[in-house]
Amino acid sequence: MDTSDKPVMPVRVLGIDFGLRRIGLALGDTVSRLATPFDCLEGLTDADAVAAITKIAHDEQIAILICGVPLNDDGSPNAQSRRTSEFIALLRSVSGINVLPVNEFLTTFEAENLLAGNFTSGQKKKRVDALAAARILQAYLNSLP
Repeated sequence: MDTSDKPVMPVRVLGIDFGLRRIGLALGDTVSRLATPFDCLEGLTDADAVAAITKIAHDEQIAILICGVPLNDDGSPNAQSRRTSEFIALLRSVSGINVLPVNEFLTTFEAENLLAGNFTSGQKKKRVDALAAARILQAYLNSLP
């Protein structure tokens, strides 16, 4: 039987831009390979953020979580990347979902530039983090074979 004619089932993926004040989220899948900004969590403890992300992952039937890790321009870790790694470990243990780290170097900067001139600073705050999460997720989707 030839399996090449069978439709490929999409794997739903959630991108995460972890920050101490806000966490941007984006949705995508492995068939369309398009990442779209989804939401921004604000003012949550790590435990509450993990619970919220786990619920979203369940509701949206997410199979893989992609979390941006802010490395230095030479690829070395810094204080925020170590903090993000701790968050990833907690998210893995609570959600039971595979969490893949992705270098997020300059994603927030790029997202801010895309929104420049289109929104007030207050409007940009939530949008920029969700857009940064979409850029992180898009980088992962673009890397798939």
